[in-house]
Amino acid sequence: MHILIFGASGYVGTGLAQHLSADHRITGIVRAQPADDTAYEPVLAPDWVDRPQSVIDELRRVDAPPVDAVIAAVGGWYVDMSMIDRGIDSFDEDYSSYLRGHFGACAVSEALAEEGGRAPVRHLALNGVASVEACVGSGAISVFGAAQEMLIRVAAAETEAVHYRELKVMAPIGGDDRNDLRGGVETIGLPAVADAVSALLSRPDEYEISTALNV
Repeated sequence: MHILIFGASGYVGTGLAQHLSADHRITGIVRAQPADDTAYEPVLAPDWVDRPQSVIDELRRVDAPPVDAVIAAVGGWYVDMSMIDRGIDSFDEDYSSYLRGHFGACAVSEALAEEGGRAPVRHLALNGVASVEACVGSGAISVFGAAQEMLIRVAAAETEAVHYRELKVMAPIGGDDRNDLRGGVETIGLPAVADAVSALLSRPDEYEISTALNV
């Protein structure tokens, strides 16, 4: 498969590219050119959230092969003061980097499907345990994570041209130093996440729209 990753330069996106590149061609949509070699082919589209069409234009410009699948590994993470105390500006920033980013990735998948005119594009959005638990200190991520599942469900109900799926990783991902692991919290390794991603993209019909990956 030719897989397009949004958030390819982040910890999870980079790890997925490394694990999936042995069997698939990986293209990463990035806002800035990576300084080092990557397991994905970077395509520069700094304003892709505001202009999803820019991704299509750049893929054409580099003569990329048709895209079979899209992975949306976007959104920030933090542990901080309460959501209300952080203020509306921070809430808006979290919305822009998280839910708005997932909307933009969905728009790209639909444009790819319209352009391709062949098998449905497979779209996989990554989510986390914060989407089902009220996480103190990262509450906006809980709010937008919960909304993300409905975004994917609505998008899936409105088209047959894209196979929308969501993977909820129900524990912190190992090696990501943004996670608060005090108290011996168990983690899920990136290889396990990559295996789940590969299964969902290869056989989407075998899974519900939202699938949980537990420890």
